[in-house]
Amino acid sequence: MQRLGHWLSLFSLVLIGCLSWTGWTPPVLAATPNWHMMPVLAAEYTNVVDAKLSSDYGKKIDLNNTNINAFIQYRGMYPTLARLLVKNAPYDKVEDVLSLPGLSDRQKALLEANLDNFTITPVEKALVEGGDRFNNGVYK
Repeated sequence: MQRLGHWLSLFSLVLIGCLSWTGWTPPVLAATPNWHMMPVLAAEYTNVVDAKLSSDYGKKIDLNNTNINAFIQYRGMYPTLARLLVKNAPYDKVEDVLSLPGLSDRQKALLEANLDNFTITPVEKALVEGGDRFNNGVYK
């Protein structure tokens, strides 16, 4: 009788192994979830810097938020005039840069020629805190 019990247990193990190997297993869930049919409720998160970059800030130099290295692309502005502009920020309108104290006639003419390349947006703490406007730590 013991021998029959061993044979039956061995046969049942082989049968279960074969059935599970062939993919005949009962479903674990009562109904498989249809994930592609379920609505996704995800909020789109945009941080303040990305939101600012999608505005005029990404296309022009924002005098209230840009660091000093952004002025390199305009001949004659870096480093002296750029330092003066960053130091005296914030500005209410772009034309305020023409009334900075200590500007030479050449510097005023250079600023007037580049007024179209500047914009003004509200000061954003993420862009101006910590002295990053003078040295943002990007070395070429």
